[in-house]
Parts: sequence; C-alpha cells; structure tokens
Amino acid sequence: MKPKPLSVQHRFILLQASSFALALWFLAGAIYLNLKIRHEMEEPLQDLRAALALNFEIEASQEQVMMAAATAHLHPGEQNSQEFQAAARRLPELAARYLTLPVSQQERRVLETIRELQSRLIANACQDLKSVPQLSEVIAQVQELLRMNVAIELLLHSIAQAHLQQLETTTVRLGEYTRALYLLLAGFGLFTILALLQFRRVHREEIWQPLEDLRRMVMQVRSGNLDLTGTAPRSIEFGPLVQGFLDMAGDLREMRDGLEQKVHERTTALKTVQDDLVQAAKLSALGQLISGVAHEINNPLTSILGFSELILSRPELDLRLKLQVQTIREEALRLRTLVTNLSAYARRGPQRTTQFDLRGVLDRIAALRGYQLSASNIVLHLDRPDAPVWVEGDLDRLLQVFFNLVLNAEQAIQVCRTKGDIWLACGEDHGRVWATVRDNGCGMSPAVKSCIFDPFFTTKPVGQGAGLGLSISHGIIQQHHGSIAVESAEGQGTTIRISIPLAQPPSKPPFNTPAKRPATRPGGASSRNTLIIDDEPAITQLLDRFLADRGWRCTVLNDVSGLDACLQGRQFDLVICDLKMPGRNGLEVLRLLQVRRPELARRFLLITGNLSDAEQHVSGDELAGVPVLRKPFTLESLEEALAGLTTEQE
Repeated sequence: MKPKPLSVQHRFILLQASSFALALWFLAGAIYLNLKIRHEMEEPLQDLRAALALNFEIEASQEQVMMAAATAHLHPGEQNSQEFQAAARRLPELAARYLTLPVSQQERRVLETIRELQSRLIANACQDLKSVPQLSEVIAQVQELLRMNVAIELLLHSIAQAHLQQLETTTVRLGEYTRALYLLLAGFGLFTILALLQFRRVHREEIWQPLEDLRRMVMQVRSGNLDLTGTAPRSIEFGPLVQGFLDMAGDLREMRDGLEQKVHERTTALKTVQDDLVQAAKLSALGQLISGVAHEINNPLTSILGFSELILSRPELDLRLKLQVQTIREEALRLRTLVTNLSAYARRGPQRTTQFDLRGVLDRIAALRGYQLSASNIVLHLDRPDAPVWVEGDLDRLLQVFFNLVLNAEQAIQVCRTKGDIWLACGEDHGRVWATVRDNGCGMSPAVKSCIFDPFFTTKPVGQGAGLGLSISHGIIQQHHGSIAVESAEGQGTTIRISIPLAQPPSKPPFNTPAKRPATRPGGASSRNTLIIDDEPAITQLLDRFLADRGWRCTVLNDVSGLDACLQGRQFDLVICDLKMPGRNGLEVLRLLQVRRPELARRFLLITGNLSDAEQHVSGDELAGVPVLRKPFTLESLEEALAGLTTEQE
C-alpha cells in the first residue's frame, strides 16, 4: 500500500521538532561544560588566589617582625619592644588562617614547620630582649634570627612554587575545556546553517514552486487561455488547490460556449428594464405637462365662466341667446371639473400632510373615471358612508393610488369580458380606515399574485405597461403607515383592500378654504374702493365689471411695478390679487401690505390657478385667515368671498 504523502505543514513540524531537539542538545552540552568549568576551575582558583594572598601577607609580616626585632636589639627600649610584640602576634594569626584553606597534606606539614620556626624565632627574640648583651652577643642573636627567617622564607617559597605549579595545571585544563566549548559552538553553527538550507529547500520545492506554477496558470487564464496543462504537486495543501484551478479552467471552457447566449439574454432583459424606465420617465413628464397645461387653461376658463355668468345675469337677454350662453357656462363648468381632477392627479412634489375626508377622494375618482368607464361598458359602484371618514396624509398621492387600482380593475375586466362592474367602498373599523376596490375581471393566479407589487412586473404585452403602478401604490400606502392586501382567484375577480390609521377631525378648516357666509350685497358701496392686481387683462376686466355692477370703484393693475405709486395717497377698502405674476407675486404683495398697510392686508383676497405654488412658498401660518379663491371660480364663489371680507370690515 502506497504511503500517504505528508503535508507541507507536517514536514515543517518535523523539521522544527528535530531542529528544536538538536538545539536543546547543544544547549545542554554548553550548560554542562559551563557548570563543569565553574566546578573544577572557579573554586580552586579562588582558593589558590586566597592562598597566594596569605603567603604574601605572611612574608610581609615576617619581614616586619625581623625589622622590629633588629631595631629592638640595636636600640633597646620599651617602645621598640612593644612594636616587636605587636608584629609578632600577627604571624600565628596568619598561619591559622592559612590552615583553614583547603590545602594539601604536604602544604599542611610545611605550614606546621613554618609555625614551629616562627614560634622559636619569636621566643628567642623575646628572650634576648630581656637581657642587655654585649655587641658581639647581639650580632650573634641577630644572625640566628636571620638564619631562622631564611628557613621560613624558603618554606614559604616552596609553597608558592607548589601554588604556581597548580595554577599552570589549572590553566592547561581550562584550555582543554575552552577548545571543547569552541567545538560545541562550531557544531551548533554548522547545524544552524544546515537547518536553514533544509528549510529553504522545503520552501522552494513545496511552497514557492507550486505558487509560481499557479501564478503562471492564473496569468494564462487572465490572457484568455483556458487550455491549461500542468501537474498538481504531491503536497496536501497545494495539490488540491492546483487541481481545483485546473478543474475550474475546464469548467470555464465548458461555460464559454454558452456564454454568448447568456449575455444576449441578459442584454435583452436590461434593455427591457431600460425601456420600462424610459416609459416611467415619459409618464412623469406627461404628468408635469398635464399640470402645466391645466394651470394655463385656468385663466381663460375663468374668463369664459365669469363673462358667461355676467351675460346670464342680464334680464333683457334674449331667451334663445340665454340658452346658448347657459350651454357655454355648463360646458365651462364641466371643463373646470375635468381640469381640476387632472391637475390634482398629475401634480408632483413633496408630500403634503393634511387632514381630509376619504370620501372626497372616491368622489373625485368617480368624477375623473366615470365617463371613460361608462364608455367601456363598465359600471362604477360607489359605496360611501354618510359620516366623514377622516385620514391624515397626502390627498394627491392617495388619489393616485385609487386611480391606479381602478385603472387595473378596468383592464382586468377588458381582458375576459365586454362589460363588467367595479365597486369602490370605504369606512372605518376599530380605529382604522379601510377602502376596497373590487372588480369581476379575469383575476390572478397565485404566481402572478405574489409578484404584483414588484417593480416593473406586468402581465401586459411589451410596450403596454411599465409595471410601476402597483409598486408605487404599495410604497405610498406604506408611507401612510398602512397596509394593502390582495384577494384574487383566476376567473373570479380581484379585491384589493387598503387599511390606514384613522385621523381626528380637523380643528379648523384649511387656509385655502374661505368660510361660507351669506351672499349679501354690500350696502353703501359707492364709497368703497378696490384694488385689482392680475397680469391677465381678461380676468381684471371680469372683476372690474362684476364689482362695478355692484357699485364698487375699481383700480386695475396689470403690472405690479406700479403698486408702490398706486398705494401712495390713495385709500382702498379691498385688494384682489393673483398669486403667480411676473415680478412680484401675490405673496410678496401681501407681505408688502402687512408692513406698509396692515389694515389693508386683513382685507386681501388671493386668487390662483395652482394652489401648490402657494403651499411651496408659505411658511408657518403666513396665510392663516387669508381667503384663497381657486381658478376657475364662479361669480357666486367670488361674491361669497367678498361678502366675508366686507362683513369683517363692517
């Protein structure tokens, strides 16, 4: 059976373990030699040094004793005798200290002899000092002392010679140990070099070479060459890695054949998404265009509606002509409703949170889509409670949600039948407001039902739907802290249920809704002046004619640049001003009056064809208490607004 190859990690572990073991062996040998040198060299050398030092002291003391003895014999006296005795007492002490050292038996016998000679020398010297001999006797005594001193010095010299011989022997042995230590260090250095060379070889063969081969294969794949050839190394770590890379290159070769088709499919899908995004941008641009066109229609529509009402107010008008003008007024009112609904749906901008009645949203959807649904043989049923259903949110965005849901219900009916029904309903239940849009169309399968809120998902043919309506509606309902659920089955229609929080009724009417007052004709109007500011001549003519028939004196400005001159030295009882004008707009005119003529700012009527312009420019309660009249307006609503202002003035 073929043995399993060792991994690179295991080989490095074995090399590290063997290197560590040999390093420990060399370290143990060095420690052993160090301890042996210390044991055999350090202590004997210390003893030898102590012995040599004592030998030197004994010789010095011996010389000192001889000098003191000679002085005492030549010059007898008490002081010289005391100096001799003090020096003589040191010799036995030094000899006793010498014997405490670990000396050999021969040295001990020599030391005993030295001690005996020193005792005799001291005894003779002391005996001689007690008498007063003649000169010849002194000389003889000194010679005897010198002879004994020479004997002692010879013995000390023999001990020193023995110590020098011992030092030479120790030096030889130290040289031997030093050579052994050098050999041990040389062996350790050679072992270190061999270990490094072995590690380098293993690194090169087991790591760097496989990595270099792998890098070469990577560069080949990077250059586009997938026909790789190579041999996987035997190591456990790099063998599977290189083999896996070779297998991956083979898989890439197989995938390359079908890659072009996949790229084509992905490109087609991305083009479809791009077309959907372009379609969504077109819808957004169309909404902005509708909003702008509706705003421009409001001004001439106001003139048509107002002048038709002025003509109808003439009692001498011919009946046939009156019927024709009545038709003009009714069609203008119809056009006003259509423009109002289109403007409310197409308006885009930041979310404006207000409190409103949800029934009004359903009414507007019915007015906006009723005619088209009727033309398509679809009956729209509206089920709304008698009491208001208050919600807080963006009215236009919720209108967009119900518009999308009704449009989807209409298309679902047209898929499977020639006529059908759509039911709109709303109400409140346990602190929540609910609304449903139900149809008897084709319904949905479970697969389609699970994806209807995904962006760009649509069941319509290519080019007939962007797949954004329901996803946008879902996002709008979530922004209102609500939920939207779907119940549907194939062939049984669809019911979409919306639930959002119930809001408290508003404490006061919105600032753009003038409070209705009795339509009373102001009395004593002959003394009242009004200032009319609008860049549309037709509208100023309408307002001038309407107020002139009621006894008002009117000053008309079609250019706001003449406002400052007009206000100087002239008194006005009322100001009617358009919002959107070149130069100063209506809000700037109101701010000017609040500073210069505050009493006139309290009798200010703002007219506009696009209320969102006012909402985007006001801050806080700036328009609180200021009535805003929407274009196109009827003369009845104009008279109600004027009655409210003149009543406050009175």
